Amino acid sequence: MEAAKPAGRRQRTKYDAAFRTEAVRRVSQDGQAATRVAQALGMSEAVLGKWVRAARSQAARPASGSSSRQ
Repeated sequence: MEAAKPAGRRQRTKYDAAFRTEAVRRVSQDGQAATRVAQALGMSEAVLGKWVRAARSQAARPASGSSSRQ
């Protein structure tokens, strides 16, 4: 007998790097609302928001290998 799957659980969708980059670009550079971008791409607004925050955090960090010491 198979175990019942929990109701309401969806299978996790995997997105490739190009998809992520384009979605973040639409929000960050084009100024589109994350809600609209997520709806247009058929994805979760929470996931897109996480990607945008990560991209902004990454952009705020100095490039690795560069040093402020002289």
